[in-house]
Amino acid sequence: MSSIVNKIIKRVRKAYHSLLLSPIEVWVFHAVTPTFNPAFCLPEDWNSTLDFERTVKKLKKKYTIISLEEAYQKLRKDLFRFKRYAVLTCDDGFKSTLAILPFLASEGVPITLFINPKYLDGVSFRGNYTAHPEYINESDLKGIDSPLVTIGMHGFEHIDCSEQSAAEFRDSATACIKTLETHPRFVPFFAYPWGKYSAATQQVLMELNITPVLCDGASNYRYHNGISRKCIEASRTDLAPGGLV
Repeated sequence: MSSIVNKIIKRVRKAYHSLLLSPIEVWVFHAVTPTFNPAFCLPEDWNSTLDFERTVKKLKKKYTIISLEEAYQKLRKDLFRFKRYAVLTCDDGFKSTLAILPFLASEGVPITLFINPKYLDGVSFRGNYTAHPEYINESDLKGIDSPLVTIGMHGFEHIDCSEQSAAEFRDSATACIKTLETHPRFVPFFAYPWGKYSAATQQVLMELNITPVLCDGASNYRYHNGISRKCIEASRTDLAPGGLV
């Protein structure tokens, strides 16, 4: 009997979602540069500037693009949602991200940048790159004052949060807040590096009143334990021979 009831509930929920509660799609970008440079980004995390601009324009035709904050409120409060909404986010805080902000401003499109505060000094990062990638520094961050841009957390440094103890993760999240909370565009959203997390990290964020932002490829209908995101597939056009720099 319980299996029959569960099937009915699932069908009713599916009908409700399809007819009365449109999903909010949240998209994540990483590196956006005119040409691909393997010294500073990975192929799977890269979009060409041209591809990025074309993608945003296509999304605008299909969705109303809103801020992550507005989406969060809608996911918590909306009983009915007929309009199609989308949100743009960008992880890692590469310095090249600053170059896409004027285009977004001209299109009136908001975006949330998730950064790692440890790298604001411009020298702390050491990763699996052939050269040192350039990150947004303290001066760059202070210069971001557009109402279309919000600043979120991507961990104090870019490490696998699921491997941290609750105490270690709490220290990292607290350090993020301490560094970023004075910025006028700061929002208490935490995007997990590589989308990796645990029950312990989720509990810590809940205790600190921070909203988890995942990268699990799902759509958002209502808010539960985090905001789901999807990756925009990277353009491969500039990866052809002669496209590398």
